[in-house]
Amino acid sequence: MHILRFESSLVSTEPDDETRRFIISFYCGNDTVQIYELCDKNSGRIGGAFMEKKKQTNPVTGKYYTEKDFLIGEVVFLAGFKFRLMRADEYTEKYMEDNAAVFPAASVESIVDKIKRGAGGFPSLQEYAIHLMKVLDKNNDGFVDLVEFCSGLKSLNVFCTKHEEHSLLRRFDTNGDGKISMEEFYNTLAENF
Repeated sequence: MHILRFESSLVSTEPDDETRRFIISFYCGNDTVQIYELCDKNSGRIGGAFMEKKKQTNPVTGKYYTEKDFLIGEVVFLAGFKFRLMRADEYTEKYMEDNAAVFPAASVESIVDKIKRGAGGFPSLQEYAIHLMKVLDKNNDGFVDLVEFCSGLKSLNVFCTKHEEHSLLRRFDTNGDGKISMEEFYNTLAENF
């Protein structure tokens, strides 16, 4: 059975809740969810089981949560609390990338296809890619931080979810400095010209 694990935070107006961290585990075999609270020593909180493993209903859809509902940046409603999914462990990341049909936001190919759809007003994908590079990498240094990258895409009416942003950074941040390599990005765009 595949288990997807996410580090999460509470969505709350209480100042004490800002530092609380949780691990939400989604069990793909039976669609159950389990929550553990992580606590620092001397925090005054007792860590451990926060919610036992059970199925949870998504109040938005009225149906049980499924694996596709768990994406980085999403808010899930569990046990009467709202949780924002902040990070996933490496196993979860790999599982999502390997199951692009269920998790298109984790598929770089799917995201690149989404970006390519913005080429409608250009004579060719090649010209669109060149324009895209100029819009995204304004100082032409070959690297763009994620905020610049996503705001550049928004200016072209291409909107990315938090998970898609994460997937782009995961794929194109070649040295772990939080910047996207424009050469790598361009080469990926050019693969399907």
